[in-house]
Amino acid sequence: MKRKFRNKGSILVISVFVIMMVSALVIGILQINLSEVWLTQHRVNAAQARAVAEAGLNKAFARIRVDANGTTTDFTGTLPAGGDFAGGQYSVDVNNDILTVTADTNEWKGYKATLEAQITVSSGSTPHIIRVDSLKVNE
Repeated sequence: MKRKFRNKGSILVISVFVIMMVSALVIGILQINLSEVWLTQHRVNAAQARAVAEAGLNKAFARIRVDANGTTTDFTGTLPAGGDFAGGQYSVDVNNDILTVTADTNEWKGYKATLEAQITVSSGSTPHIIRVDSLKVNE
């Protein structure tokens, strides 16, 4: 007894179509995941740059509290390698009570952050009191 198969190869065509659809779905999901990883890395690098700038601002505040008259000179600092900031660098410029801190983070693919604080320093004995009148971030 012989059977006739009219649908020879239809299962092959259907299975190839299903495999193509599943592959397209998997590729789409992978593309979305890669985009999320890139965005997350961007946010981490930007946060690290800002953290370095804030560390420079805090270092400048500490220096001004001790010696308010010696604040007209620029100074730079490098945070210790292996520390919380992985060796990020910052520079500080004090000009007429406007304190500008720029963090250059070459370690993190060139991300930069700038903090500019307009301050008022108390007169009298040390430690001086610092009042931040305005703070600009990345402007």
